[in-house]
Amino acid sequence: MRALTMLVAVLALSLGLLVTPALGGGWAVTTFDDLPGQFVSGQEYTLGYTIRQHGETPINVDKTEILAIATSGRTLSFPGTSNGAVGHYVATVYFPAGGAYTWQVTQGPFAPQELGTLAVVAAAGTSATDKSSDKDKAAADKALPADKAVAADKAAAADKAAAADKAAAADKAAAAAKATTAEKAAVTTSSTNAAGSAPATQSGDPVRSILPFAAAAAGAMFVWRLVTMLRSARRTRAPA
Repeated sequence: MRALTMLVAVLALSLGLLVTPALGGGWAVTTFDDLPGQFVSGQEYTLGYTIRQHGETPINVDKTEILAIATSGRTLSFPGTSNGAVGHYVATVYFPAGGAYTWQVTQGPFAPQELGTLAVVAAAGTSATDKSSDKDKAAADKALPADKAVAADKAAAADKAAAADKAAAADKAAAAAKATTAEKAAVTTSSTNAAGSAPATQSGDPVRSILPFAAAAAGAMFVWRLVTMLRSARRTRAPA
């Protein structure tokens, strides 16, 4: 009985839209070419409609779409595409879950065409409440492997960078150790050379070692001899 009641309501709404154009929308109204006997969740429906200015003259608009608002507040948008005659558009609608939807058609610069409430029958085995659509879920499932691949690439790049950093650190440590070893070797060599050259300096030629003393003695002897000669000369001059 409930399904029958919903079907009758949908048929009545469809007939009302086909026979008498809605007066809402101010300067333009929308009428559908045809509507299905019922809308079932999870199925796509291609709807053709015509926008008429003042309810009489078909007119093309810059943008039009069918909007369906679920009781949960979620809004579904189905863009209309120009098709055939002037003012004629086609939109493909899809309802992810059964339930009641309020829907309308936007008419470019004109006020939207309100279409009342639409009852969508829940498909067998699906929820009667508005949830994420199967398409959204499929898209998310499809995107998941791609996200995993991106994450794996990032992890591999991070591991590669870490390995490069470790290798660079190891090279720096090896270079530092090599430099330290070279410095130690240089210090050891310098100490050895200094130790080996000291005895050679200390054990020089004995003649060279006594030359300064000999020169000093010779100088002293010369001075003493000169003084003695001067004294002798003074004594010799004194008796005369």
